[in-house]
Amino acid sequence: MPPSAKLLLFVLPVFALTVLVGCGSSGDSTDSPSAGLPKEIVIGAAIAKTGYLVPYDGNIAAIEQLVDETNAKGGIDGHKLAIVQADNRSDPQQAPLAAQKVIEEGADVLLLSCEALTAAAAAPVAEEHDKLNFSMCAGEPGYGPPYTGHLSFSGNPNFLSEVSAGASFLRQRGIERPFLMCDTAIVMGKAQCSAFEQAWEKLGGSIAGSVDFANGDESIASQVSELKRSDADAVVMASYPPGGAAAIKQIQAAGIDVPILGGSSFDGTFWVKGIADPGKIYATSNGSAYDPPDRASARLFKVLERNGVNTDVSGTLLASYAAGQLIIDAIRETHSVSGNTLADALEAKPHQTIVGKEAFSREDHLATRTWPVYVYANGEPKLVAKVKPQFIPEYGD
Repeated sequence: MPPSAKLLLFVLPVFALTVLVGCGSSGDSTDSPSAGLPKEIVIGAAIAKTGYLVPYDGNIAAIEQLVDETNAKGGIDGHKLAIVQADNRSDPQQAPLAAQKVIEEGADVLLLSCEALTAAAAAPVAEEHDKLNFSMCAGEPGYGPPYTGHLSFSGNPNFLSEVSAGASFLRQRGIERPFLMCDTAIVMGKAQCSAFEQAWEKLGGSIAGSVDFANGDESIASQVSELKRSDADAVVMASYPPGGAAAIKQIQAAGIDVPILGGSSFDGTFWVKGIADPGKIYATSNGSAYDPPDRASARLFKVLERNGVNTDVSGTLLASYAAGQLIIDAIRETHSVSGNTLADALEAKPHQTIVGKEAFSREDHLATRTWPVYVYANGEPKLVAKVKPQFIPEYGD
């Protein structure tokens, strides 16, 4: 069964639930009919305040900062912005209820969780009420067209473009035979391995081998032995901390001294403790506060740090800020909070964000970008390259 069909089986019951919950206030009463905007533009954040998604959905802090900046400049055409929040408890079954709650509190547009499945569970509620909805930082397939409707977008660029950029980076560094470590705990690991293989084949390379493991495995001795026998010249770690970090430790403890490439799930430094040689570990990311990719990101990180925001995991903060920028730009351009009107505006042309220009089509609401690549020299991310993906792989698990 293709991923879209699997997701549809989950989303349809959620969509039915929205009918049972009922319709809330649309928040579309206007103070200035000529502007077509409500007196106060309300952003409804149906996100995780409890549960495993809290470290990621905590990126609402970046959008709160953007709202404060916008209001300090007079808002949008004189209309101030406000944020209301509801806890989805990191649970896809609670996500539509949280979305309904913020709509009842007057939300004109919705922010959803950073994880695609949870965001996708809430999206039908937003679609039913003609509300533009943004995942703050989901970049993996499963949210947005074709999985959810026309009104669903993300500020985070396409995860598959990130994987492809990582493959191009290794090829540029002279790597010939990478080995894939595929974490099966969540679908992202297998999807990352599939996308990397597609990109590597497109670049004319061959894979040294691949193994599966689970994030919670205490030992991956057999997988490490297979890696050692493969004589690979690099490792692609399609995983995330803590299991991915534990796997790196076991690889290095076995005397395997080759570059290791991870994705943006290895952002930050919280997972580096205990790793003997982080200087050969690389990761793609939207950007890091330790070595910002540009002046705009550096300024934002300084402001957030002054306001007490933890910027260790930085790339998703940038993605969330970009989501807020896209929402505000679309409202400012259209003088409307109609979901379909805003979606059409976002598809009509590229928009400049903190992570670069983001362009969307009717069929694809995950943008592509040139990806920064970091090395963990001295245990902190240091920018070493910016790589444009050669092509976008297909999604496969």
